[in-house]
Amino acid sequence: MNPLPVSDADIHAYVDSQLAPKRMPAVEDALARDPALAARVTELRQQNASLRDAFDPWLDEALPERLVAGAAAPRANRQWMPSWVGMALAAAACLVVGVGLGWFGREISLENDGTPITFTRQAALVHALYASDANRPVEIWAAEEQRLVRWLSRRLGFQVRAPDLNSLGFALVGGRLVAGNENPTALFVYENADKRRLTLQVRKPVNVGHETAFRYAVEDGVGVYYWVEENATYALSGNLDRGQLLAIGRVVYGQLATLEAAPASTAPAATPAPKAPDAMPVPARPPTTAPVQKLS
Repeated sequence: MNPLPVSDADIHAYVDSQLAPKRMPAVEDALARDPALAARVTELRQQNASLRDAFDPWLDEALPERLVAGAAAPRANRQWMPSWVGMALAAAACLVVGVGLGWFGREISLENDGTPITFTRQAALVHALYASDANRPVEIWAAEEQRLVRWLSRRLGFQVRAPDLNSLGFALVGGRLVAGNENPTALFVYENADKRRLTLQVRKPVNVGHETAFRYAVEDGVGVYYWVEENATYALSGNLDRGQLLAIGRVVYGQLATLEAAPASTAPAATPAPKAPDAMPVPARPPTTAPVQKLS
């Protein structure tokens, strides 16, 4: 019996040292026969190393003193407690705090020394990591845009689209799949004639059904406009001023809304078109934005 062909799942499991032992011979044989596949494995390992370099320092930092102090037993109760009981309670409280931070802080608001780990911060870090790569910012180049969109849609589990920003002077470079706290994220990279780059990141929302207007944040000098729709969360990032990024964001949002609504023209009349996020009229006037959030 011929072995099963090597899939993307096999390659990612191999890179992450999670591949089932029975699949190992087939994957290693494929890598030995296909230099391009071996090069991809090397690239994925370098990508993982870059992500570890970006995020591991946060995991190595000590717990803030206010959390440690909050886990300690009240002084009034220590007078009648045996010393070992107090130590046990403090250890248990620290464990609860640690587990709570590790679970709930994955996405919402793990704050360590005033630095929140949020979608906007992840978007800025990913932008800085790949937009600055002159040689290999993407996995699939714009020449294979249809293949890129099909691949990302399959990996994310819903239809992903790459907006056309040529009218604004930004051409699609290509895209790739990147890691996220909760869900995988599609990354599209755009570049203008001056070699300045923008990135658009798309992923499933953590809170399904939640909607929000355009929001703006600045993370380590990278501007990020982001919004959440019913089926997807978007983040547009770049080293542009707020006005420029907003203008591009309006075009991106308008194109995506049009593409989403297009199939509805052939569907029954009762099928509603996707609803725009609050305070984002398109295209009559700029969307209302929330106050600037200074997150860095």
